[in-house]
Amino acid sequence: MKSHTHGEASIATLVPSTLDDIVFEQRNKDYGAYEIRTNYSQNLNRALFIGVGCFGLMLLTNFIFARQKDKTEDIVTVDLNAQRLPDEPLPALEKPKEEEPPKPVEQVKSIAFLVPEVVEETDNEIPPPDYNSMENAIISNKTQDGVETDEIAAAPPTEIKTTEKAIIELPEEDNTAFLTVEVQPSFIGGNSEMYKFLSKNLKYPSAAQRANIQGKVFLSFIVEKDGSITDIETMKGIGFGCDEEAIRVVKLMPKWIAGKQNGRNVRVKFTIPVFFKLDD
Repeated sequence: MKSHTHGEASIATLVPSTLDDIVFEQRNKDYGAYEIRTNYSQNLNRALFIGVGCFGLMLLTNFIFARQKDKTEDIVTVDLNAQRLPDEPLPALEKPKEEEPPKPVEQVKSIAFLVPEVVEETDNEIPPPDYNSMENAIISNKTQDGVETDEIAAAPPTEIKTTEKAIIELPEEDNTAFLTVEVQPSFIGGNSEMYKFLSKNLKYPSAAQRANIQGKVFLSFIVEKDGSITDIETMKGIGFGCDEEAIRVVKLMPKWIAGKQNGRNVRVKFTIPVFFKLDD
């Protein structure tokens, strides 16, 4: 009976209880894999608790810092007493002094001084004043009653008539060439007509055609006060006879509409590009 019971117990101890025991049966269990697989569920629960705890700690820290910041905000206080007006009455404003009216000017007793003139008719002759009866009267251009005075006024000067014409010197015309003016000079009909004129009269140099030269030739010139074109210069050329051809065509242009500054025609320096392009 005992032997049978002992046999059952020994058989029970030999049967593996878990899958790990079956996998690692009759193997060296000193390596880490067996221990890791044995403690896997415990380690997983421990990691979950640690992660949840760290996340909760972060939320709690942010909440504490936010509450602390609200408490430490500066409170702006306004002193209402500083805005109050003082109890003492303000000093009364001084009234501006009224200007005294000007004193009336007293008329001075005067007698008219007549310039002697030679006339043909004596019907409208004005009799001279009685100088003896006007004692202490100053000499003036009219006779009037007033305050007597000892001062003697000089006779009014007679107007000097002359037939000489006054010579007005006009300022010399400024021949400076402007770069920018109020009204820019323009080709008659506008830029479209100008480029039509250029394309119609422009002849492509044979040397440029053979060398397959294309591009723009920039020319500067002065539009005179009468609209004529002078002082043509090449600002940037491409050579092979194109520069000379562009100058030749610009010289053929009719007169432009002159530029204006302050309502007057002035000389203006102008720059245009002349295109040279070969047909495909």
